[in-house]
Amino acid sequence: MAALSSSTKRRLVVVPLDPIETYERSGHADYLEAYFNPGRMFDEVLAVSPLERGRRQAFGMTVLGVPEREFASAIRELRPDVIRAYGGLWCSDLVCRQRVSGIPVVVSVHDSLPERVFPSVRYADLVVCMSEAVRRQVLAVGTEPHRIRLLPNRVDRTVFQPIRDPQALQSIAARFPPGRYILHVGRKDRQKNIDTVVRSLVELPPDYHAIFVGMGDRSPYVELSRQLQVESRCFWIDAIPNFELPAWYSWCDCFCVPSRWEGFGFVVIEAAACGAAVVTSDIGPMNEYLTDGVSAALVKAYEEPKAIAGAIRRVSEDTEYRRRITAGAEIASQPFDRPIVDAAEMAIYREALALPRTGLGRRLEIERWKAQQALRDARQSAVSQVRRPLSYLRSVVNSRPSVPPAGA
Repeated sequence: MAALSSSTKRRLVVVPLDPIETYERSGHADYLEAYFNPGRMFDEVLAVSPLERGRRQAFGMTVLGVPEREFASAIRELRPDVIRAYGGLWCSDLVCRQRVSGIPVVVSVHDSLPERVFPSVRYADLVVCMSEAVRRQVLAVGTEPHRIRLLPNRVDRTVFQPIRDPQALQSIAARFPPGRYILHVGRKDRQKNIDTVVRSLVELPPDYHAIFVGMGDRSPYVELSRQLQVESRCFWIDAIPNFELPAWYSWCDCFCVPSRWEGFGFVVIEAAACGAAVVTSDIGPMNEYLTDGVSAALVKAYEEPKAIAGAIRRVSEDTEYRRRITAGAEIASQPFDRPIVDAAEMAIYREALALPRTGLGRRLEIERWKAQQALRDARQSAVSQVRRPLSYLRSVVNSRPSVPPAGA
């Protein structure tokens, strides 16, 4: 796995966790080129995935659909210098099981839940963890500590900064009735604890409203707001373009995403960079980079509506407290500035490019694991093939008309 000479073009293959179309729909696709190619370190980037279809150019890269069974063949043909899988889930399984000799594999892990960190990550050459909370789970599946690198998410502080233009802020305010506004940004998922934010409105004065920005099925939360009679105080927006978010973060009275778990909490650091009054859960990773009463209001009882409501009221109404934590939030965001994180990520890639050839013991370990996975797949396939005819026979038997007893 020797590094390429400076005269040779470098090629990176990335395997995103979601289809590129998902980023486009959510309004976050504009940062993909810089995200996948920090400092334009690579001359060519290809997003190769079974979730894509066909071939197209988008966001400074080639997006290529490749079926899972053809992935290794495609990699042999493309001959990238590094493969990077985003997420310790199916894409980690894919790149580790179908790895090609001589091409280093780097896997990013973004989640701190045990069930979202697949054991396959231990077979990557390097494992990138978003936070210490994630690192603990990566260690728990048997990853060797010397393969783990910490790399937080980044925020472009030339974009994500306090917006003080009265016209920009007023253009948002004009869309809603007068009052105080809580902003929640995140997909409609149990992880993001939207239900507790909705319930907290019952504990807040009637001039408090909540805006929920994010994709997903909102119907359970809308129904909850109806049951609690706070429906008129809730507003639902599927997506806001990335470049518009700083004005929303700057405008809101409180930014509140009290997640039940996180790998990093990207929107929290974006809001902090914009000087928002942040209310979030007192859990890792948020309490790794935010300090209660200094840069945010961290809530230990983040599933208790009264606790969330109390934190929201304090950051919204206590002027001195608000001034202190919003100033602290901006300072806390500084280590995540894009140039700093980009430099750290580029160092990881340089390390991957310079990795020595994998030793015999490690190669045997990987091949043994791949054989175990292939055997497991074969067993599951055999079981499913047996179950299908059995299921058919049962349906035939169950559909037969009942036969009356003889002599009836």
